[in-house]
Amino acid sequence: MSVLTSCSPGVARRGAAASGLRAAAAALIIITTLLAAEHLLGLAVFALPFVASAALIALAPAGPPASPGAVLRAYPAAAATALLVTAILGPSEIAAAASVVATVALMAILRAPHVPAALCAGGIGLTDPGLGYLLQTLVPAVAIVLVAAVAAGRMVPGFDYPQRSS
Repeated sequence: MSVLTSCSPGVARRGAAASGLRAAAAALIIITTLLAAEHLLGLAVFALPFVASAALIALAPAGPPASPGAVLRAYPAAAATALLVTAILGPSEIAAAASVVATVALMAILRAPHVPAALCAGGIGLTDPGLGYLLQTLVPAVAIVLVAAVAAGRMVPGFDYPQRSS
């Protein structure tokens, strides 16, 4: 056994710990920004779909589901689909399920696999927040998540978001 192979598990653990700390720091920045906007500006943006987006971006900033393009395509598609389904069916578990299924199909077509947007669609199907949701919650929340993620990419060493071409 060489010196390198004997210390590899320790090096790997330190690398995993550093990766975990970077992800946690990025998530903390994004989620704290959502929370601050909710309390200081009175925006209803601290909600599970947007917190889930923060987690996804923090954990896999280079993945296609975390790309700004996927986020920007998936959320409006999900919200519009869910609002239409809910207008037809009324708020219910059936509307939530139909909204999620339709959103998954639409995200596949749009090549925007941002799964938290499906959570948004389900929530709309259950609650029917109305068209005001688009401007009062969706637009500010998506903007806050993406701007805070870019800020995290600048503040957290080793956290690169959005991914820059080499």
